[in-house]
Amino acid sequence: MTFFFRLSPILAVLTLLGCSQHSPSDPQCRQSALLESQAVDQSFNTNDTQAAVCLIKTQDKAVLIRHRLSGKLDFPGGGVNEGESLSCAAHRETWEETGFNVLVRKQIGKTSNGLALFACDLDSGIDLLPERFSPPSWAALEVIAIEKVDPFLLNHKALRYADDLIPLRDGFIAFDTN
Repeated sequence: MTFFFRLSPILAVLTLLGCSQHSPSDPQCRQSALLESQAVDQSFNTNDTQAAVCLIKTQDKAVLIRHRLSGKLDFPGGGVNEGESLSCAAHRETWEETGFNVLVRKQIGKTSNGLALFACDLDSGIDLLPERFSPPSWAALEVIAIEKVDPFLLNHKALRYADDLIPLRDGFIAFDTN
């Protein structure tokens, strides 16, 4: 009888996790033809770059995620899988955290903690969404909300990594340049 009671919490957790909604398959990596044909700008890269993020711009705001554990804002993005390019990692991670199937256009910077920052576009509709909205169900374990914010009204304390404020602002300015 004691054995059954010890297993009950474990079985309950496994049952809950077994019923959780998994993300659909990742869409095919979408990147601009220019990005596909060129090596990523070497001025941004060193051997320590093992993660990539997307900067999505909508009108005068950037689209960021709010992390569940820290409660702070961050770029959608993350680590590179084996054999994956930085731009495809930015695409995949953005899909996993936001549900957005972005087009990765160009690398526009690098953060001090080694994240490659890419300009990423959405086909349409982001402008119609509210300033804050829920992530897809599969991202809810990591992401509380998706938010559109003015990067020039943020302070470093609002970000998960305080040092990302300057790359966020620089990337926002560089977003529309060639």
